[in-house]
Amino acid sequence: MLCGGTGGLVADFEGLGNSMNENFFQTVFEQASEGIVLIDGASRYLLEANKAFGELVGYPEELLFSMTLNDFIDLSPVGVERLYNQALAGKDQYVGEVKCRRQGGTLIDVELRLSLIHFGEKELFCAVIRDITMYRRVEKDLLETGGRFRQAVFAAPLPIMIHAEDGLVVVVNSEWTKRTGYAFKDIPTIDAWVRKAFGTDSASMFEKLGFLYKTKTACTYEDLSVTTSNGEKLVWNFCSAPAGTLPDERRLFITIAMDVTAGKRTENDLKAALHEKDSMLREVHLRAKNNMQVIMSLLNLQSRYINNPDAQEFFRESQERVRAMVLIHEMLCNSGNPARIDFNEYARSLVGGIISAYSPNQSNLQVEMRISRIVVSLEIAVPCGLIIHELVSNSLKHGFPDVKSGMISIDFDCDEAGLYTLVVGDNGIGLPRGLDMEAPATLGLSLVTTLAKQLQGVVEFIGTSGTVCKISFRG
Repeated sequence: MLCGGTGGLVADFEGLGNSMNENFFQTVFEQASEGIVLIDGASRYLLEANKAFGELVGYPEELLFSMTLNDFIDLSPVGVERLYNQALAGKDQYVGEVKCRRQGGTLIDVELRLSLIHFGEKELFCAVIRDITMYRRVEKDLLETGGRFRQAVFAAPLPIMIHAEDGLVVVVNSEWTKRTGYAFKDIPTIDAWVRKAFGTDSASMFEKLGFLYKTKTACTYEDLSVTTSNGEKLVWNFCSAPAGTLPDERRLFITIAMDVTAGKRTENDLKAALHEKDSMLREVHLRAKNNMQVIMSLLNLQSRYINNPDAQEFFRESQERVRAMVLIHEMLCNSGNPARIDFNEYARSLVGGIISAYSPNQSNLQVEMRISRIVVSLEIAVPCGLIIHELVSNSLKHGFPDVKSGMISIDFDCDEAGLYTLVVGDNGIGLPRGLDMEAPATLGLSLVTTLAKQLQGVVEFIGTSGTVCKISFRG
């Protein structure tokens, strides 16, 4: 700390109620990177000056305290006095850009902050001087070598910041200030920007924002939530890329931000709507399953009052058909997508239930299932499931009358053109000769043709050994 020749300000004001101690001066003055001076309010002479100020102006310590602000600021005495009077009259400190004269007459661009301080009955001025020559030089270089680029930066409809690799902010355009409320003087560094934009979360954001001044790739993107000066929450998509170097070889980067707040809100609304839709679908499937289980129970109760075996079989078949649909709704309730179902998993569960219901003791029965991993909608799953139910149960009941063994095969696939093919076959006795498939005599086969029409598909019964039914349709 540089002190005046009268023993320093502490000695001058010893005994005042608000005296400043040596530790305070050491902390504020010695660690400050900006030039700081204390000026006597009456004589206008310098009383204290920190090391940064001495280096800034280049005068030796023994000369500083015989000088006034007029010796450093490139303004007329009247102009300098006007600054004092503005600080005296104003509630806030004076802030402005002026020229500073160094020893030897060299002029540099500085930002001057001048404020009034009261110590008892005495008045002091505190001047904080920051060298902004580098900023002005960069602006000049941008103007001279890239006038169109500069014009584009400041006229761009998107927020733009230019900064150095050490976090020094060189330029922010008017759109950045307009949208955030933070001007260039408010965010001299990336650290200052992070503290203002992220507040209590700033510590965790420093590393995330490291890409802003460390990226080596052509372009880096990231969505982050920022807070404006008036407390509004925004979501910005940051894009940062290298943009040359400063005169001292520090790398420069340009960061462009896009406000995606509305898009994020829409995205969140859509996610909420989809979640609500999924919940509603699951509730629909759950209620459908419960209602169908009630129907199965009613059919079961009703069948107990019927003595005719054929009529009881009709009731049992109806129960199994309802069970095929219950299984679909049950799987949809528990799936990740309540609108679509894994047909491979469904068909295997369905066929296992049919075999248990119709032929629990057929240990020699073989079932071959070649089903692709296809996820289908409810509109496809229900008719295809019922078709499989009718054909498999028909094979179990009528296909092997003499030998309690045989083979049932099920194939289901979809080609690249969207053509589905369902083939259900057995190696049993086959269909009765002369059966008219346009007007089948049994309810089961009639259901197969009706369900195929519902799918807008084509039904074919092929082969001479056993029964093979092929249904082709488009999803």
